[in-house]
Amino acid sequence: MVAHLTILIKKLDSLSNEEFHKYWSTSHPKIWLSVKVVQEKVLKYSQFHVDHDTSAALREHGLPVVEYDGGVNVWAATTEDLMSDVVVETIFQVFQDEEYKRVVIPDEESFLKRNEAVMMIGYDEDKGLDGKVFGLEK
Repeated sequence: MVAHLTILIKKLDSLSNEEFHKYWSTSHPKIWLSVKVVQEKVLKYSQFHVDHDTSAALREHGLPVVEYDGGVNVWAATTEDLMSDVVVETIFQVFQDEEYKRVVIPDEESFLKRNEAVMMIGYDEDKGLDGKVFGLEK
C-alpha cells in the first residue's frame, strides 16, 4: 500500500506571504528533488499553498481555519521507504539522510519554521460511486 506523508508548515515571520510562496514554489523543489534518497524513495511530491485571503474571510465568518501556510505531500511505495527503524521515536529515513541534513535542512531553515511543522502519515482511500473514483472520470 502506498504511504502518504503530509507535513503542515509555517513560513518565517521575516518573509511576506508572497516571498514565502514564491521561494517554496520555485527554489526549494530544485534542492529537495536533487537529493539522492528523495529520488530513490519518493514516488510523488506536491505542495499545497494556503490562500491567505480566503482563509481570513472564512475566519471572519467564524469557521475554524488552521494557522499554517502550506502543506507538503510526499508519497512512497511503502511506509518503510519513508521510515527507518524505531529507536527512541519514529524517525523518517529521508529526514535522517546525511545529504538531506547537509543540503535540504539549511534551505528549509531559510524560509520555514521547522520546529512548528507537524506530520501525518497514512494512506489514501479514493472514493466514488459504482466503481468510479470521484473526480477522475471527468
